[in-house]
Amino acid sequence: MMRLGEWVIESRDDTTPKEIMLEVTTKCNYSCIHCFRNWLSEGFHDMDLKLFRKIIDEASETGVEWISLSGWGEPLTHPNISYIVRYIKSRDLRLLLNTNGSLLDKHLDVILESGVDKIVVSIDSISEELYKLIRVGGSLPKVEDSLKRIKEIKIENMLRNPEVDIQFTLNRMNMDDLRRLPEYAVRLGVSRIIISNLIPLNPVQEESLSCYKWDKCREVVNRYMDSMIRLGLEHGVDISLPNFNVSYSERSCPFISKYSMFIRYDGKVAPCIYYAHSWKNVIMGVEREINEVIFGDLHKESILSIWRKPEYIKFRFNVFFMRQPSCLDCPLQEYCTLTLSNETDCWGNIPSCAHCPYSRDMTRCPL
Repeated sequence: MMRLGEWVIESRDDTTPKEIMLEVTTKCNYSCIHCFRNWLSEGFHDMDLKLFRKIIDEASETGVEWISLSGWGEPLTHPNISYIVRYIKSRDLRLLLNTNGSLLDKHLDVILESGVDKIVVSIDSISEELYKLIRVGGSLPKVEDSLKRIKEIKIENMLRNPEVDIQFTLNRMNMDDLRRLPEYAVRLGVSRIIISNLIPLNPVQEESLSCYKWDKCREVVNRYMDSMIRLGLEHGVDISLPNFNVSYSERSCPFISKYSMFIRYDGKVAPCIYYAHSWKNVIMGVEREINEVIFGDLHKESILSIWRKPEYIKFRFNVFFMRQPSCLDCPLQEYCTLTLSNETDCWGNIPSCAHCPYSRDMTRCPL
């Protein structure tokens, strides 16, 4: 039971999550310059299949609609990914695959035969050389070939799915690629382009790469915006641009608003991808320590028992109604010690989401 002004609000007894972001691995075959994994200190691991089956069986029995294979690793590197995809679809769950695209060619048959609903491919440049600089270890032509093949197969067999989206993490190096993105997307059979700001991992990255702190980058985005949207409308490609204003007042958590939970490779449940593991970042010149936020362990508990815990319900309530201060545009953030981590804030929230860039739509989740 929560209080808001003169109202007393209770969570429904039958509340259930609608989406699960499932981290089947923290391993990856890329070393992207802006990736959270650069701070990951607990090693790299795969989810075991016994735990995976427990999660999917419970999800299908409790009203979950979507599974998003995503997280702090590349899902297609899991040694049993074909089994994982087939098992999820066999339980009548909708499936989103978030991938760097490098291994799509090896798994096209299972992706198409099992009926994966959506694929979100991270492509941070349409220039092969720049792509290699940003997504270290990657090959853009290889990714493009796979997407072209998916497009061909969908046309040949009159298939609607999988829908293919591109996630483009914007920085100062790739900003000029924006104007060519819509036509590039059409060529690859892409339905939607999701553009996101990067989250700097250190002060050097923020000063050298971030767009939200550089007037010229914002000018470039504004210059290309109209033509991008026009081309998108002409070719049936949805263009989704991020917010660049840290004072943006309409905050909303993409995880909470979609009744989503994050399940780690080890079965621990976090509220979101941002708080799934401990790491550090820098936003607006302030270095912050992000501590993992865990509400339960699926080795010992069920999805519903964790989702309905009073402390998890209270957390979702406070975030849904944004009963949080706003650190990123606070005039005291340079001097405030509370904003240096997510442990608490000046309103007494434990933990706090007061400086989350996702709630301001500066950065995006593939949900």
